Amino acid sequence: MKSKIILIFAVSIIIIAGGRYDGYTQVSVTIPDIQTQQGARIKVPVLVSDLSDYAIISYQFKVVYDSMVMIAQGVSAESTLTAFWGNPAANIDTSGLMIVGVFGVKALSQGGVLINLVFDIHADYGDSSAISLEYFFFNGGNPQVTIKNGSVKVLAPTAIGRINSEIPRGVQFVSNYPDPFQTRTSIVIKNSGQDAVRISIFNLLGQRIKQMGMFHQKPGDLKLEWDATNERGMRVPAGVYFCVVQNNEKIVGVKRMILIE
Repeated sequence: MKSKIILIFAVSIIIIAGGRYDGYTQVSVTIPDIQTQQGARIKVPVLVSDLSDYAIISYQFKVVYDSMVMIAQGVSAESTLTAFWGNPAANIDTSGLMIVGVFGVKALSQGGVLINLVFDIHADYGDSSAISLEYFFFNGGNPQVTIKNGSVKVLAPTAIGRINSEIPRGVQFVSNYPDPFQTRTSIVIKNSGQDAVRISIFNLLGQRIKQMGMFHQKPGDLKLEWDATNERGMRVPAGVYFCVVQNNEKIVGVKRMILIE
């Protein structure tokens, strides 16, 4: 793979005769802001303006990202401007860095999605990572490039919704142990008031799989146990789950839990 990257970089110094470059015109390259969920595999598009006048037969760049939030899996040319060039090359050996190099024999044209960057998300909700492109070159450096970088933010599953920034006086903290767990986990909800709370378990898709019940709680800790089963008593598959605490249908606490085989 590394030798292929070197070959691509060597080929990238070639500029097809007849390609227009006037020393001032620039191609814009954009990474959009992405919102996703923990555990998802995402494709981040690299967007470009119209390439028709530049006789582009190669490009290369580096991608810098936060490896604590996501893990690079490579690139995908499917349904992109690069698709007819075949399989692109990406080096992901270094954590937090991806090196991409692509070349073909037919010049690129039009604008749109140049290529997709593929990542697996492993951070908790609320975390985010900038995605920065560095050393981006078309052909041997002509035309020049202007870059607008983007970011990825991890959200709670859609059906769970956003956690309210003003937590009611009742629920203060939700925890579970052990975590990760294999068969069962103890859930502890700290409460300083006498609010009635509904406690449910959701999967990563935001689907409620089990309702633990409605509790009218005195100040102190509420302790529950979840045995990794759904409403029908069947064991759920390994994965990421959320314990969601609601008060009058408002989410007042969320805890991510990891069930393993």
